[in-house]
Amino acid sequence: MRWSLSKRRYARRLWGYASEPLERRVRTLRGRDQDYTIGGVSVVLPPDHKLPYYQRRDPTYDEYAGRIVGELARDVDKLLMIDLGANVGDTAVLALASADNVDVRCVEGSARYAGYCRRNVARFGERATVIERFVGPVGKHRKFVETGTTAGFYGDVTEGGDAPDGTDWLTPTELLEGADEYPRVLWKTDIDGFDIHILVEHWDVIRANCEVLWFEFDPPGTLGDRSDIARLCELVGSSGLDMVVYDNLGRRMFSMPAGPAAGTSLLGLARWLDDIRLGHLTVQYLDVWLMPTALAARVCADGAA
Repeated sequence: MRWSLSKRRYARRLWGYASEPLERRVRTLRGRDQDYTIGGVSVVLPPDHKLPYYQRRDPTYDEYAGRIVGELARDVDKLLMIDLGANVGDTAVLALASADNVDVRCVEGSARYAGYCRRNVARFGERATVIERFVGPVGKHRKFVETGTTAGFYGDVTEGGDAPDGTDWLTPTELLEGADEYPRVLWKTDIDGFDIHILVEHWDVIRANCEVLWFEFDPPGTLGDRSDIARLCELVGSSGLDMVVYDNLGRRMFSMPAGPAAGTSLLGLARWLDDIRLGHLTVQYLDVWLMPTALAARVCADGAA
């Protein structure tokens, strides 16, 4: 009996769950980097990086943003994307490949990932800059941890926890220096537990310099003051920007016009994410985009994203 397409996909997914850890371990033991293609561009990934596995399992994962960035760059001479938490440069490569008038400032505190990021964006020349620093300081935390796919501050939030000794913190004000030379600036942040707090603590500076904001929204995994979740929702509601929400697999969920209802909806989503995290379901976090109404309409049009 022939299996349906959905059954075949389900079987491949189950096989992937079983085979991926072994394949990753073999690559790691051999010290063999992975050659991969992102946005039509060849890149190099660490042996233990799981991006190829995630995209085989869920083809929409971490690939939709290139289309949005290309759309945002369509009607301006230059667009600058601030890529905070650049990792190996996968998102930066998508953005740079989406349009020739996109520049990216990649910010990555992990020396290991910053090295891969430099290699992967080098072909774009002066359009890409890699800054090996942490942005902050925000919150308290126990330790800095690198895994095969990401790096960040983890552990319970306690007094006395902090970044490695001698950390040279980079403030958003410094990071955005010279951004006023660009007609459009996109702020993107994916910093595992501190996205909400960076936005709340530095909202005025970020909002004054960036027309579009894109951030990972992960209330259950937040590592700072949990009251910042409600504060960010209030800021979103009063921002004057439309909100477009995607799930963690890159599938658009809904959009909301500018106004207090957007902030209220975001607060409801925070509670929903808390609830489903307990059930270990697929949606672990959300991608939230904030932008003027005209841009949101273009992004949400068929074929844009």
